[in-house]
Amino acid sequence: MTSAARQTASGAPFLFRGAFGAALGLAILYLFAGPLLPDILWLKAAVKGAVCPLLAVALWASRGGDADAKRLGLALLFSAAGDVFLAVDRVGLFVPGLASFLLAHLVYLWQFVARRPRPMRLPVLRRLVALGILAGITIMLALLTPGLGKLLASVYAYIAAIAAMALAATALPGRPLVMLGAISFMVSDSLIALDKFVAPIPFVGPAIWITYVAAQVMIVLGWKDRA
Repeated sequence: MTSAARQTASGAPFLFRGAFGAALGLAILYLFAGPLLPDILWLKAAVKGAVCPLLAVALWASRGGDADAKRLGLALLFSAAGDVFLAVDRVGLFVPGLASFLLAHLVYLWQFVARRPRPMRLPVLRRLVALGILAGITIMLALLTPGLGKLLASVYAYIAAIAAMALAATALPGRPLVMLGAISFMVSDSLIALDKFVAPIPFVGPAIWITYVAAQVMIVLGWKDRA
């Protein structure tokens, strides 16, 4: 290993901790201060939109910028775009936000499928988790469909993408945090959909943000190390 490579490797843990800690700090700041900044949209969007890029930097530092870090980093950047859209105008920019998160889920799906074992054998517990995901999606479709109107096709495409992503996560051996992160993502998106298309949910904003950040953090931590 060259001296430059050694210096890069020795600095990686520091960069990971710094970027990861900054991401968590901004996530906590947005959780408590975000609702107080409705008139400072640029600051609100900047704080919310910086969380996922910082997680991408942390993952890049941990994995040395390999193919996994690149794909996951791309998903995190699409997520950051969705965060900014919804921070600026949750109603008017809902569709661009939905499209950004759809792309994020498709990239996560790409990563999970690319790293699935061959041949694929699911343990009994993971098969039960997969069945639970399918049951949850079925219930969500039944609840959401009457109120979707013109957005029916878009929302159905989004639900199909996140369901496929979560199911693919159940097939990843040795990465339980990734599977839990995918499920937490489903919970977060379900709260958004139920609040928007079914009925208002008390304190839904903090619940959405907590489950969303938890999802991204668990996916990053679950992929921090090489299996």
